[in-house]
Order: sequence, then C-alpha cells, then structure tokens
Amino acid sequence: MTGAVAGMLVAANPERVGDAYPWGHIIWASIGLVGVTAWPAGAWRRGSGVPWALRPAVAAAAVAVLLALVVWFGAELITGSGQAGLAERVAGAAQACWPLAVVLSCLNSKMWDKALPSHAASGGASSVSAAQAR
Repeated sequence: MTGAVAGMLVAANPERVGDAYPWGHIIWASIGLVGVTAWPAGAWRRGSGVPWALRPAVAAAAVAVLLALVVWFGAELITGSGQAGLAERVAGAAQACWPLAVVLSCLNSKMWDKALPSHAASGGASSVSAAQAR
C-alpha cells in the first residue's frame, strides 16, 4: 500500500527540466522504495504449511537483496557513475518479480496441499490400493 500511494505521489511530483533536486519526487520515491523493499519482512509467516516465499528466512533474504539493489541505485545517483539507469531497472525488476514469486509459491503450496492428503492418508500408496488393503 505504501509503495502504491508513494508511486502516485511521485507521479504528482515529476522531475522538471533544470531542477537538479526535485525534492517532492525524491522524497516520495524514497518512501515508495522503502515500502516496496520492506514489505517481505511484514508478510512473513511461521508454520509448516506456509508457502516458501513467506517463510522468515526467505523473506529476510528477499529484503536483503532488494535493499542491496536500492542501495546500488542510490549510490549510482549520488556518485553519478553512469549506471543509474541500469541500477534503477534491475531494482525495479526485482521489486516487480518478488510479488510474482510469492504468488507462485502460494499457488504451488495449494497444489501440494491438495495432492498430499490423499497420498499421505494411504501411506504412500494410491487411495484405491489402500482401500483394497482394508
């Protein structure tokens, strides 16, 4: 939510020609980057049935990678080394791909939940052969 609101406020405060430091744009973009970078930490869950992308260790790794990419982007902006565009695109792609990874892990978890009960109930045999064995 923070990232979405900040994104709208970034659009409301565009960079203007001749303005070396568009503070409104910088402030809202920074808030948006922090929100999108930190959300995996707020989304993690504990438990055996939790999808892999929402587990604490995976969420912490996601935050670390996203933060490293945002720091790289910030360093490129500050130093003017000429790779700010690349850093921005890599960080943006990672921030866009992480929610997709979470959704796919949730879908994968639901598929396993549907597949495992019949498999586990029969002790590894098919449900038909388990019923015949009784």
